[in-house]
Amino acid sequence: MALLPEEPAGRISTRNAGAIYFRVVLSQRPDWERRVVPILGESSPGARFYYLAHASDAGSDYEEISCEIRALHVEQLIGALDGVLRSVAAHAALTEAVLETHALRLADPSSASSPLMEALARQLSSAGLSPTFGSSWVPTPGADLSVGTRGLEEAFETFVAASPTWQQLSS
Repeated sequence: MALLPEEPAGRISTRNAGAIYFRVVLSQRPDWERRVVPILGESSPGARFYYLAHASDAGSDYEEISCEIRALHVEQLIGALDGVLRSVAAHAALTEAVLETHALRLADPSSASSPLMEALARQLSSAGLSPTFGSSWVPTPGADLSVGTRGLEEAFETFVAASPTWQQLSS
């Protein structure tokens, strides 16, 4: 089980986003006129960009962009990566830049099983913690279940420590 301080306390994730780290390096011709244009394009429906970083060196006509692409479903994650690759390839072709890309899958989208969610919800209620349900944009590689803890981190750590079942899932 993953404890998510980014999510509201007691929110049990029905789905967790998958994530891909993406990086592109563009080397422009020295005589190319620089224009500010969006290189990655817009994120596709059902996907979001996180940790967007941009660095450039005017002296060497070098530009680097990196981000994490997240989506709740595999098809959306693949579609978003495809869209980003097409956008940067088109930009490189139009600007006659040398293009280098890197993509690394960090986590697959996941969904929790109903019996696990129900058991957790019952135990949270019994412990005086109010459960809710919803999707989370936070990837949880390797976790079968996740729950938000924002503002009540200590209470949730105590809850997990008191239950052998949830301790095993948190290990």
